[in-house]
Amino acid sequence: MNERINIRQLFYFILALIVIFACGLNIDVMDVDAAQYASMAREMSETGNYLEVTNRYHDYLDKPPLLFWLSSFSFGIFGIHNWAYKLPSFLFGLLAIWSTYGLGKLLYSKQTGAVAALMLASCTAIFIVHNDIRTDTMLIGAVVFSIWQLQLWVRTKSWWNLLFGFAGIGVAMLAKGPLGFMMPALALSSEFAYKRQWRNFFRWQWLIGLAIIALILLPMCLGLYRQHGPRGLYFYFWEQSFGRLTGDSPWGTKFDNGAGPFFFVHTFLWVFLPWSVLFVFGLWKNFVVLLKSRFREGFLPEALSTGGFVLTFIALSASKYKLPHYIYVTLPLASLIAARFLLQDVLPRAKPWLFIVFRALFDVLALALFAATGVVLFVIFGIAPWYLIVLCALFFAAAICFRVKKNEAFPKLLYPLLFAVMAAYAAGNLHFYPQLLRYQSTSVAGKMVTEANVPPGAFVTYHDLFEHSMDFYSRRAVQYIHAVPRDLDSLLRTHSRVWIYTDEQGEKEIRDAALEVVPDEVGVYKKHYELVESKRLPHFSVQFLTIPFLDPRTREERLRWRYLVTVKK
Repeated sequence: MNERINIRQLFYFILALIVIFACGLNIDVMDVDAAQYASMAREMSETGNYLEVTNRYHDYLDKPPLLFWLSSFSFGIFGIHNWAYKLPSFLFGLLAIWSTYGLGKLLYSKQTGAVAALMLASCTAIFIVHNDIRTDTMLIGAVVFSIWQLQLWVRTKSWWNLLFGFAGIGVAMLAKGPLGFMMPALALSSEFAYKRQWRNFFRWQWLIGLAIIALILLPMCLGLYRQHGPRGLYFYFWEQSFGRLTGDSPWGTKFDNGAGPFFFVHTFLWVFLPWSVLFVFGLWKNFVVLLKSRFREGFLPEALSTGGFVLTFIALSASKYKLPHYIYVTLPLASLIAARFLLQDVLPRAKPWLFIVFRALFDVLALALFAATGVVLFVIFGIAPWYLIVLCALFFAAAICFRVKKNEAFPKLLYPLLFAVMAAYAAGNLHFYPQLLRYQSTSVAGKMVTEANVPPGAFVTYHDLFEHSMDFYSRRAVQYIHAVPRDLDSLLRTHSRVWIYTDEQGEKEIRDAALEVVPDEVGVYKKHYELVESKRLPHFSVQFLTIPFLDPRTREERLRWRYLVTVKK
């Protein structure tokens, strides 16, 4: 059955998905995290200080610097644009897909590698991380690349593979800390232990690998020490990761967000859609084989994917503070498990009921995705552009064609669902997200300020309404004012006009103060300032979508209104 799988067609699907992801590169960055990181990268590009990471020109100690470094380099080359910020992460996404193919090919076959790469490229989480850019895309790409290269080294003993493998770990640690080391170590250790390759635990070449990692981490460590002293190094190497398990980190104790020990169970099921059920069956089968064989070697082709996934999953679940994107790093190994189960258990039809179940499941998922795409195209934000409607209609026609006319099991089973996924993602990147981000008024106001060439210091917020997208799009660290007319009077001594971002109450206070008449130093009665313009901006926290907001009939009830007010002396 594997020999009849057209690998070229699978790569066409992957290429189509990559093009769809690329169409989202110029979508505005979202608050909170993505906009903060974009603003910090812009700040780094502006100051040229790459060793010391700052947020709004204050010391910052949280995430490692790789995302800030690469995005600031991109800004320096291409200018301050949405796509320039997202480009490095986009390239790491491609690295993750390519490395998953390489690892699947190494462990199993070209077909398994291609299917696993396609599953990774088409799952929900990868679509999300190409829009809401965080450190996780870089982590995923670097981790799976390092596992692939080190497994290649174990088999070939090529020094290039050793170099690339440990360089991948170093880059992963620059992206998100010790987790970048932990997951490759757990995956490879599982493989060595299962196959009784005890010598692999004690190879002297690992010392060279540790030296490579240390060399890559050296600039970051110098910056941490110079900026924060020993505390910076302790935070990076222990507190931020392992401290969440031991209680040394407030993120594991004080900032318990209520996520229970099974948070990642249900989270993983939706982030790996539409392949979650395949993965669950595949992982369950691996468990059964291991238990029945009493973990004896030879009953599974490899334990790298199962051990790497399960041990990392348990480690991440031990932290009290959890967010959905923490689990994304396990997706490449999950893709391998799901792909192997599909090719070796579902398609050969040794159990006909299994093929029938998955065909029915995938048909239902495809219909649900096409229905959701139709809602996005015609309902939520009005009718989409004609070319997008035509494109999604072609995807639907292709899905029907493969489902009805194709005799081969593989395209009949998978292609309709893949066309549905592409339709949904295309509708998301070409219509849904561009329309949604119109309601992120902080970025809208920031772009308006930049277009008006507002000088530094002349754009402020009132009533403590701040998001990092305002910094990024106005290309400055936006300051606060706490009282009107006092603070505005002070600003108008140095600026002919001042722009203020505020809410409805703040706009009323500014408007009322503009009507007041007070005596100046010589007793002449004058107004504090003149209100030039007040632009009303619809606002919604777009990272917290709700059904009432998505429903056009109830959306306005859920909106808050913000204002960009201009005053002059």
